[in-house]
Amino acid sequence: MKIAVLAEQNLNLIDGSTIWLLNACKLLALQSDFEIDLLLAHRLEVRTLANELPDTIRVHDAVALQASDGLDGPLTPDTLPHLLAAWEEEHGRYDRIFVRGTGFLTRLLDEPLFCDRIVAYAPSVIPDVTLPEPQWVQLGRQLRTPVVVQSEIAKRALEALSDYPAYVVHVVPPIVFPTPSQPRIETDSVTLCYSGKIELQYGLDWLIALCDEISDAPDLAVSMIAGKDTHRAANPAFFADMDRFREGVAQGAYPRVSLARNLAHSETKVRMGQGDFAFCLRHDRYDDVIEISTKIVEFCSLGVPPILNNNMLNRSLFGASYPYLVDVSAGDIPARLQEIMRSRHSPAYQAAKERCTRIAAQFSAEALSVRLGRALRGHDKTSPALAATPRHILIATHERKFLHQITDRLRGEPEVTVSWEAWESTIKPRVQPYVSDEVDTVFCEWCCENAVWHSRNKRPDTRLIVRLHRFEAFRDFPERVDWAQVDALIVVSDHFRDLMISRFGVDPSKIHVLPQFINWHELQRDKLPEAQFTLGLVGINPFEHKRFDRAIDFFAALRARDDRFRLAVRSVMPWEIDWVWDRQDETRALFEAQFARIFSDPDLSATIRFDSGGPDMEEWYRGIGTILSSSDTEGCHTSVLEGMAAGCLPVVYDWPGAQSLFAPHVYSDMAEAIPEVISFAECEDIASARTAFSTKVQKHDVEKFIQYFMGL
Repeated sequence: MKIAVLAEQNLNLIDGSTIWLLNACKLLALQSDFEIDLLLAHRLEVRTLANELPDTIRVHDAVALQASDGLDGPLTPDTLPHLLAAWEEEHGRYDRIFVRGTGFLTRLLDEPLFCDRIVAYAPSVIPDVTLPEPQWVQLGRQLRTPVVVQSEIAKRALEALSDYPAYVVHVVPPIVFPTPSQPRIETDSVTLCYSGKIELQYGLDWLIALCDEISDAPDLAVSMIAGKDTHRAANPAFFADMDRFREGVAQGAYPRVSLARNLAHSETKVRMGQGDFAFCLRHDRYDDVIEISTKIVEFCSLGVPPILNNNMLNRSLFGASYPYLVDVSAGDIPARLQEIMRSRHSPAYQAAKERCTRIAAQFSAEALSVRLGRALRGHDKTSPALAATPRHILIATHERKFLHQITDRLRGEPEVTVSWEAWESTIKPRVQPYVSDEVDTVFCEWCCENAVWHSRNKRPDTRLIVRLHRFEAFRDFPERVDWAQVDALIVVSDHFRDLMISRFGVDPSKIHVLPQFINWHELQRDKLPEAQFTLGLVGINPFEHKRFDRAIDFFAALRARDDRFRLAVRSVMPWEIDWVWDRQDETRALFEAQFARIFSDPDLSATIRFDSGGPDMEEWYRGIGTILSSSDTEGCHTSVLEGMAAGCLPVVYDWPGAQSLFAPHVYSDMAEAIPEVISFAECEDIASARTAFSTKVQKHDVEKFIQYFMGL
């Protein structure tokens, strides 16, 4: 696979972002099937970092290509598409373009020539509610562009706050590469080490104050490894003090301080490893940042405990009991630093070093290389190839919503081509259907008029596969399909298999039962504390199908037995759907009666919450312990499969087909499930019980579905 790495960062400078670029290239180089070009947005003049790139990385100066067009200066978003197209014309097309930088991302995602090959890197994804949503997020969400972020917190923020599809958000924390062990120089003094750019908000005013205070302290020392000056014009007073400090160090006024600048990254890490503590404090404006600092991880890998802000990100990584978390709002930071430095021989220091060892193990290059490789490929390297020879699949459908994960996966398969035949509705194609000579398989998603037409106009050398959902089974389409011309029919449950055999005479050997797939791996998330006594119900529309009243009846009966339980309803409201709310029948009255029942009952109104619809279901299931299905009819009720994958107990009304999917958790009277719900919530080993439910539905994971589908 041919990969281009394109970043706005200037590799001539040494800071956290260019160290990331260096390490990302090293990480990609560990993937044996990747052929990697690093396209630099700035002319390479200082090779300090470039010299540390693996030999397999080809470094290209994109600025030189720009100069050939009469342009000067660094690469810009405006000139990028033309120059990248010219580059590919000369050097060959890239399979993936790994991009960091909002300007570059926005421009390339808006360019049809490149948009479906982009993999984005987003170090900070918390949206600013005072500003419009970044355009790259809007474009990426629509295109389902894979995004690499640094932490689980960042992933969940992108899912929940920006509605980004969970399955294309990949967590790849900062990378740590092993450093050859260096003999430690033992001294009587305790050394606090800082490595990074010179910026006021990085707490360097506190560090200078500390250096002023310890100039006569024989047991304390500071080692500074300085990168570039940042925001000098905006902070003249701070940089005046920094210049005074640097001059003082040069003249020997700070005998307990060493200061080095512009070192190779390998030499920097050697110096970092000589410290006893790492200065990683920042001003509180950084407390809402969800980007894990590469320097923090590097210090951990070197066995040097970092001194950190006591904020959410650091507590999630190091634990709330980590002894060197500092509340920077408490004041007198230099005094707190001296107190910490003098704890080197304490049990707390040894505990901190052990914590650092465990953290560093999470960021090993081998493990993270696999993660980054998966983000670029769209699947694990170890996954079996989906096709041994070239295949061209034509998908005919009026609605693609259940296919996104499948087609995104196929997009990453070199031997598979997917094209589309769009239908305006269940009965009307957008243009006259046509199967080109290149197509070897036609897949009709939904058994509607698309399946009727293709079964009656099938080319002899093609295969025809039809997938039937619950909706079409009770329409007139199946009886008009020429089933003799259909090679395979996919149905979502045994009930619909039996129905297609008895009602329409479909050959049983052609029918394959495949419930709607789930992303099993994305649903493996830790439960929130409230999940233990929270029931979940997904979807209440339309009334006669979902039977919202039956779920409320069950919940009220459960509350009468045990008042610890709550109900969370995740659904679009009926008045938000015209075809539900404006129907000329009793639907509106039935819904109004249930809402009146809830909000006139203090107990129900206080214990039922309504969560608006959205794609971040993986996060929502973290707060759910029991998942309900109160419907009269369903195909396979995907939300129950998802809930089980997330470790939820299923409670399912006995709709046709439910027994084959969810027995023994299916009830003709849902009230019969109340003892099991209470017992599950009180289970001493609830983690094992949740794992058992999750394991039971692992067979419905999307990757297994795709493998089976391609077998057909």
